[in-house]
Amino acid sequence: MSLLDCQKRALRLLMIFSCCFLLLGARLFCLQLLRSENLSLQAVRQRFQSAMLYDGRGDIQDRFGRSLLGGRQRLSLLAFPTHYRGCEEEIIRSFASLQGIDKIAAPPHETLPFWLDSDLNELQLAAASSYPGLLAAIRKERYGPGALASHLVGYMNESEGTGVSGIELAFDHTLSCGQQKIIGAVVDGRNRLIPGLGYRKKEERLSPKNVLLSLDLDLQREVEKIMDRRIRKGAVVVIDPANGDILAMASRPNFKAAELASYLKETNGALINRALCAYQPGSVFKVVVAAAALEEGLASLFQIFHCPGGVTVDGLYFPCSNLHLKEEITFVEAFAHSCNSVFINLALELGPEKIAAYARRFGLGECCGLPLAEEEAGYIPLPEELFSRRAQANSAIGQGEVMVTPLQAAAMMAALANGGQKVQPRLVLGLTDRQGRDTARFWARRGSRILSPATVNKLKYLLQEVVARGTAQQAARTQSPAAAKTGTAESGRYGSDGRQILNYWIAGFYPLENARAAVAVFADELKEGTVKQVFGEIIYYLENKPLH
Repeated sequence: MSLLDCQKRALRLLMIFSCCFLLLGARLFCLQLLRSENLSLQAVRQRFQSAMLYDGRGDIQDRFGRSLLGGRQRLSLLAFPTHYRGCEEEIIRSFASLQGIDKIAAPPHETLPFWLDSDLNELQLAAASSYPGLLAAIRKERYGPGALASHLVGYMNESEGTGVSGIELAFDHTLSCGQQKIIGAVVDGRNRLIPGLGYRKKEERLSPKNVLLSLDLDLQREVEKIMDRRIRKGAVVVIDPANGDILAMASRPNFKAAELASYLKETNGALINRALCAYQPGSVFKVVVAAAALEEGLASLFQIFHCPGGVTVDGLYFPCSNLHLKEEITFVEAFAHSCNSVFINLALELGPEKIAAYARRFGLGECCGLPLAEEEAGYIPLPEELFSRRAQANSAIGQGEVMVTPLQAAAMMAALANGGQKVQPRLVLGLTDRQGRDTARFWARRGSRILSPATVNKLKYLLQEVVARGTAQQAARTQSPAAAKTGTAESGRYGSDGRQILNYWIAGFYPLENARAAVAVFADELKEGTVKQVFGEIIYYLENKPLH
């Protein structure tokens, strides 16, 4: 081999070794500088077996700072599978009466710590200290048996400590700052407890914030009691007409966030907030037609109209309930007894453009702006979609494509109650710290005037007559007069018995002058009574127990 060949081989070896050293250096640089923090955290996690205590999460409160969650503290058992290994049978015998104790033999997360969600008595508390891997600790139950407004509050994914729906989701970051209080044990490479270190708690230094809602806890509780007696599927919304504050909102069927797993398997839609879902409003939509007819000068209160029991539009017959019992009726009587013939003829004369324009003045067909992902916009058909007179007639009585949420119906009535100012519903008043001091405030927004004072006063008179002498007489339970409009609509949905599900409505305000509350009640399945009785019981409560 020549000297030149030897030099070439030596040069190749030198290049190979140089590349190896460069790669090794790059790897060391990556591990020690770029990934050192992440690797350190992983090493700590391997040595620290822990469980979360979410009792540092911010509260969700009513307008006066009262918790809506009904949370409570419980003395529970935290189990560390790698520490009690070999003692499973003895532990199960000693805690035989403890709910869920069979998890000791089959840990839900293999080697990770887990909670036994049961209250410990004094004997069990004493016994826990005699076994390795068992730790008695105070654990705050976020959702207690007295929790209210479940659909508004929403619920959490407790394993991750994150909000999934409602306010829990919308304000997850605000509520979760500082929530991660950790209790755990430092272990060696064989998962053995390191002597002298024991069990420790770690807390974040950040301070969580409470979310202050516009709800009135007392009114919310009363509304839910009334609904539990009378409504199987439906919703109620109560709004302050002066500023748009939502004073109560409830949906049925209800759910308990503390027992969420049992509701995920049900098919009755317990997790749906029906107050924010859109439905055909039926004759409640006649408020829009009446407002347009009065404002445009097509009708006056005591103008005489003719109703022979129904009206035919392009060959399709629309029957009237004929509750007025005569053919010649005033506009007041037509509204009070919800005459289809009169309102269909008025809507055809007004035209779809004007009907749609007045509906949007009231905020129908658009979201109310709540910070909740569940809110639906509803639907008001575009004029070009109502190309046939049949479709226009159907829309005039709140059927077909017209869709309104209970929240929108309450906001519409709130606008009439306050003299014609559009209402922007408000759910969140602000944020507070643990001491109850304001850290942020969300002010009410007042909309523009949508109707003239003269038209508003006429509409108030019409709505009063519905309660006094019309279709909502069952709601007349108060000394002061109330205002309301009822409605029943075909939903196009069918039950298991093959019968069509009907939408039952009543929306109004109380009292007639200087109204304190606008109320919308919706149901498509009742337990007993009517939605008018629900409305009547709510305004009776408002009369006898005024809001703070």
